[in-house]
Amino acid sequence: MKNLKITKIVPFILLVLLIFSTNSQLFAQADGSRAYWPVPKATTIATPLYFNINSNQVLLANNYINADADFNTNLYGIMLTQSFELKGRTAAVIGFFSGGNTEGGYNDFQGKASGLADFYGMGILNLVGAPAVNVEEYMKTKYDFILDLQLAFRAPIGQYDAEKAINIGTNRWELKLGAPMIKFLNWGTSKVTSFEVLPSVSFYTNNNDITDGDTLKRKPTFNLESHITQAINQMLWVSLDSYYVTGGATAIDNANFNERLSTFQLGGTLGVYLSTKLNFKFTYGGSVAHNKYGMDGNMLRITGNYIF
Repeated sequence: MKNLKITKIVPFILLVLLIFSTNSQLFAQADGSRAYWPVPKATTIATPLYFNINSNQVLLANNYINADADFNTNLYGIMLTQSFELKGRTAAVIGFFSGGNTEGGYNDFQGKASGLADFYGMGILNLVGAPAVNVEEYMKTKYDFILDLQLAFRAPIGQYDAEKAINIGTNRWELKLGAPMIKFLNWGTSKVTSFEVLPSVSFYTNNNDITDGDTLKRKPTFNLESHITQAINQMLWVSLDSYYVTGGATAIDNANFNERLSTFQLGGTLGVYLSTKLNFKFTYGGSVAHNKYGMDGNMLRITGNYIF
């Protein structure tokens, strides 16, 4: 009788792991815990997201950070994920559409903006540890160490008007290259643990249309994201999250505007599943250390996943 129960429980646990495995996020934040877990090929996932960000990130046309600023930003969006097979490896494409509003200011300046945000797209290709498998094969696979290649971009389709001081869009392209790595312990059980590290670098094109017709330039940023996740039981899991970003010095018409930024953030995540097709994830975190030009503030993120 005991063996019979185990044979029924293990496939159910693996389906639960699948639900949580495609949960990326964006908009100048870390991608999130369990974002790059392997999934079967031909998996389609819809992910509604909500973000609330309180920080000194001044969402102006030139997108710099002011230590005295206080802005509250709300974003609402939908992310679509499709996995597939590419030369025998697991691959996926992800698209994120969002919009929202921001309000606040610094010193005597106060303002607000709302509208469509920039589009975020991503491609993921597994290099080590996650061959392309169907759902039945996925349940039998013992994942240990995974290394992926990440290529992401942000397209400037968001609300932007150079005559306005505050905008939702950035009016520039961003390209991000990353290498997500995951080490699993106890895969396939209700006590699975993961150690996740995502180093990445982001490059930015110029914004050639800011206030007074000037040009904003930004140097690349280096990002290091890490998570330790632990399943509590078949319904709940938690994670400790960290995110470090440095670089990104800005200049307007070759005159230095902000020097290199440095920010270290910590947070936590609670994951809850309601069925093998539906789950939710709640993340809260904030800055614990930063230099003069680094971001200071906190973020609440609520996401859901539905597998078709």
